[in-house]
Amino acid sequence: MSLNAEQLRGTCTALVTPFDDSAEHIDEASFHRLIDQQIQAKVSGLVVCGSTGEACCLSLAEYERAIGLVKDRVAGRVPIIAGLSLSSTACAVDAGRIARGAGADALLMAAPPYNKPSQEGIFRHTRAVAEATGLPIIAYNIPGRSAVGMSPATIARMAEAGFVIGAKDSTGSLDSVLDLLAVAPPGLRVLSGEDSLVWPIMSCGGFGTISASANVAPDRFVALTDAALAGDIPKARRLQLELLPLIRALFLESNPGPAKAALWLQGVIASPAVRMPLLRAGDATIARLKELLSV
Repeated sequence: MSLNAEQLRGTCTALVTPFDDSAEHIDEASFHRLIDQQIQAKVSGLVVCGSTGEACCLSLAEYERAIGLVKDRVAGRVPIIAGLSLSSTACAVDAGRIARGAGADALLMAAPPYNKPSQEGIFRHTRAVAEATGLPIIAYNIPGRSAVGMSPATIARMAEAGFVIGAKDSTGSLDSVLDLLAVAPPGLRVLSGEDSLVWPIMSCGGFGTISASANVAPDRFVALTDAALAGDIPKARRLQLELLPLIRALFLESNPGPAKAALWLQGVIASPAVRMPLLRAGDATIARLKELLSV
């Protein structure tokens, strides 16, 4: 199924990609447990092979396998969004076609990293992938990783052109979100990409989150976004504040190291392994996670 804007709401989890302890192979059994836990928590969608999924450290064959594995396990219960953030437009088109063939319902696309293209270059890059794949795009504004951000005008232009249906804002700036909401055409769904700002962004007009921390606490993030969508401001505010210590701990080191450590401590995945150049979460982070998770 192709994702439509109306489905882009609530909590979508940006899944980790579990590895065996050597980090040489995807741990499919752990992946199944993680997916099942997310579905049981009633998340609205799953993002596979995004930043949290260590996509830049996966081969194309692993990228295809990971998307297909999630698609098969989900069996149509929620939409599957594939991350796609490559520097070369030609390579992005190829990978987008692979994602579509593996069963992705939409693509999450950042500005091409390292190249630092102009806003016009970002527009043409994203349009080329959309035209080649026929999949709807969620614009991923994360200048901290891509080195250049997508301007509100560029995201709005892509939405008006019909190939972008939503935007994940990971700038950490409420001003950035407000600037986008001020120019966004009707129907564009803005989602929080900062786990500590889910409630503030939804209070401003956002529709939910694509969250790394939801790997570890999917039920609590679903409760937060459900409350915000229902207009229950006191409950949404309370849940956001209650989640802050866990969110802070999950970003003590580079994502997804702490998230994988937490899932390992919870018994969801068999190993906290990440791929080089990332390193496993250190002892201090693990001690803090044990304290917060009561494990």
